[in-house]
Formats: sequence, structure tokens, C-alpha cells
Amino acid sequence: MTARVADDVALGVRRVTAPNPSAMTGAGTQSYLVGSGDVVVVDPGPDDEAHLGCLVGEDVRYVLVTHDHDDHAAGARALARRCGAILLGPPGRPGREPDGVLADGDVVAVPGWRLSVLATPGHSARDVCYLLEAEPGSSPGSGRLLFSGDLVLGGSSTVVAAPDGDMALYLASLERLVALEPAVDVVAPGHGPLLAAGRAAIAGQLAHRRRREQEVLAALGRRGRATVAEIAAAVYPTVASGLADAAQLQTWAHLRKLVEDGSVTTLDPDDRTATFALA
Repeated sequence: MTARVADDVALGVRRVTAPNPSAMTGAGTQSYLVGSGDVVVVDPGPDDEAHLGCLVGEDVRYVLVTHDHDDHAAGARALARRCGAILLGPPGRPGREPDGVLADGDVVAVPGWRLSVLATPGHSARDVCYLLEAEPGSSPGSGRLLFSGDLVLGGSSTVVAAPDGDMALYLASLERLVALEPAVDVVAPGHGPLLAAGRAAIAGQLAHRRRREQEVLAALGRRGRATVAEIAAAVYPTVASGLADAAQLQTWAHLRKLVEDGSVTTLDPDDRTATFALA
């Protein structure tokens, strides 16, 4: 399979879908190119020669990553090296450190555009999102566009996998994005289609996770005591092929948060095989 050509998704923003489709990545990881002349690439995706070849033809100045999972960041260093670009992002795992670490409130700017860094941990411990806006005085942009990585997906919900993922932090990050003023107009996710009603889409993900939390509590209440696998089977009675483990990881993330809240007890919340009960 070969990488796809770039398609325009908003004024000044193009998208290339990496050839890494799977049950977890959907049609593939979305890489985004911002601007012209000095270009920013957001989430270069896997270290795939065909995919990176669709990005190196641009005059890339910065390569940004939202988090260091392989499907978003494995190709980042190779792309930066080939383009002579600067790799920026949150702290990476050993061997995948960026040239410059970005923190909440930092701004990356190229002619006509600015990307503000928002710390949004939860899907992983060091996730960030990038809020794209037109530079004051430049040509009108397409409103406030959020590059959300895996925090908010198009057409599905993301996996929060312990121990790197944390459901309490994830919900807090969604709450932060919902409260942004002015509101997010468009969400450009790491997987799936663009979300045109940005704030509503983020609020929908937040409501979905809160409903799941109540379903986990209800399933645990019916059983009295249960394992992650037993609760997941009750909350996710039908699971698509390849997603059974993801369903258990989601359930475990909710249970760990509920233990922190004091609603649920267990001997060891870090043990996926432990038994959980209502407090």
C-alpha cells in the first residue's frame, strides 16, 4: 500500500494519510502540513518511506508531534533530518527526544500562522494539542483549528491505556478544551475525519466517557466484586475484531480513576488482574 497525496482540509492546511490502517488506527494516521514557504508538519506518523516521501517535498521548517506513540512519531526524526527541520514536541522516550521540548503556552510560528501548545495529558502522560490560528493582520484563516492527536478522534473514541494513560487526566484535558474561549471551531484528529463542530465534538467525547464510567459502576454494582475482564464483558458485550484488549484497557482506566475518586476499592489498582468492588 502506498501513502496518499495531500488533500486540502482547511485554508493553509493539508493532510496526508499514512498507509498504516488497523483496528486501532482506522484508515491510518493523519499527518498535517501547515502553511507554505516555511511549512510545519504535525504528526509525521510511522517511519514509512512512501509516507515520508509525501512530506519531504515541502519546505519543512518544523516537525511537531502530539505524543511519542509509534504511529504518530516514529518517522519524526527521519523527516526532520531529511528536511533539515527542527523537531519539537513533548518529552519523548529515550532515543526519541525532540530538538526542543514544548510546554503548555509555547507558540510555534511560521509566516501567516501560529500554533499554540496545549498540555492535554490523558491518552498518554505527555500529550499535547496544537491550536492553529492565523497571525493577526494576515489573511483570514479557518477559525481556530485544533490538531488533537489521539485525544479526540474522528468517528470513534480513543484508548486510554494504563499505566501511561490516565482517565482522570484525560477527562480533565477534555474539560479544558471544551472551556476554551473562543471555542475550537474545527478538530483535525490523528485518526478519522475532520470534526467541523469542534467544541460540540469534544463535548461529545467527554459525555461518552462519563456515560462509560456510569456503566462501569453499574456493572460492578450488579456483580458485587469483579475483575477488569468481567466488567469489560458486561460494558462492551459486542466488540469488533481486534478490539477486545482495548475494551479491557478502557475499563481498567475507568476503574483506576474510580479508585482514586474513592468510589471503588481494590488491593492493587495497578494490577490488571485484580478484583474490584464498590467502596
